[in-house]
Amino acid sequence: ESVIQTAADPRISVQVLPFSQGEHSMMGGSLSLLTMKGGVTIGYVESFKSGELVEDIRAVLELLQLFDVVKSKALPENESLDKIQDYLEEYNNARTYR
Repeated sequence: ESVIQTAADPRISVQVLPFSQGEHSMMGGSLSLLTMKGGVTIGYVESFKSGELVEDIRAVLELLQLFDVVKSKALPENESLDKIQDYLEEYNNARTYR
């Protein structure tokens, strides 16, 4: 439910990438892209065993491109929030039957 509340912030966009979209180049970890006050973007790539700060402009551009491809496969924000709400209801209903 906190994801739904957080998504109400106009500065935040939540999109779900369904498993039905299949494999993609960013599986197995997470990516944080941070734009600093001066406009420079850096990345932080985290996997199961390590994390790496990425500051090289070419490497950051590659991460941005990979992110754009993955984002294009995700559900639009309104459909994503509906999907999250459906999962929450399913989870809450399963808990009440225990």
